[in-house]
Amino acid sequence: MTGLLIGKKKISGYLDDASDYMLTKWIKDGMPVLINEGKWTAHKQNLEDFFRAYTRKRADPDQV
Repeated sequence: MTGLLIGKKKISGYLDDASDYMLTKWIKDGMPVLINEGKWTAHKQNLEDFFRAYTRKRADPDQV
């Protein structure tokens, strides 16, 4: 199936080798990843859609 990412390492690699910390943060923020019996699965288009919406938020000026 085109676009399917299976495994935490593949998902991390697709997201420019995101750290475990960032993956966990994004999942808590709603990133669409299925974790079933420890196996991670995501679809590239769902990740793209998530980050398109996620990055529309404005930065907190106190964090800049």
